Amino acid sequence: MTQSRHILVVDDEPLAAQQVSRFLESESIRTTMAGSGSTALSSHQADPADLIVTDLRMPNGDAVELIRNIRAEDTRLPIFVVTGQVLREAEAEALDAGATELLRKPLDLHELASAVKRHLTVD
Repeated sequence: MTQSRHILVVDDEPLAAQQVSRFLESESIRTTMAGSGSTALSSHQADPADLIVTDLRMPNGDAVELIRNIRAEDTRLPIFVVTGQVLREAEAEALDAGATELLRKPLDLHELASAVKRHLTVD
């Protein structure tokens, strides 16, 4: 993948977001981080991402709200939801809203890389 790819990493836990961002950057992917769904939406509008990786539950706009807002504008953008929740209803709600992939915590970064490669065209 080339540096031209851009992934928006959304997590209210800064260390988790930094870990994912550093890994993706080591794969030559440009990243932007946001700490909430509402911040992520603003960030995506200012600098559109090719893919979004978001935590499921966050204050100030969770993943479901973010997905619905993104899907109102773009039905094809890959959106990965990362969750440590065991609430099947929350997972189903995210998928119904338009999540592309559901990944479990603790996040396996190699699984994430495989999913990213499946959804982004390799140049």
